[in-house]
Amino acid sequence: MTEYSCWFCDRGIERSDDGAILITLEGLWRWHDGSRTDDGPFQQVYVHSSCAKQRLKGATMDIEPSVFGEDG
Repeated sequence: MTEYSCWFCDRGIERSDDGAILITLEGLWRWHDGSRTDDGPFQQVYVHSSCAKQRLKGATMDIEPSVFGEDG
């Protein structure tokens, strides 16, 4: 059993998935305004590289391949 489960598919993320990512969620405007604190609210989610490539598609930009440990 792995320590991390994918936020999208809920399957375990194996160490062999070198491109797996960690996503930190926090308030945009709190971050923008510089009002972040070390104990401020945030959440981290874990995602398989394949799930991220499939599900994290933007309308105007793609995630850079280097995020997944790949050459562009």
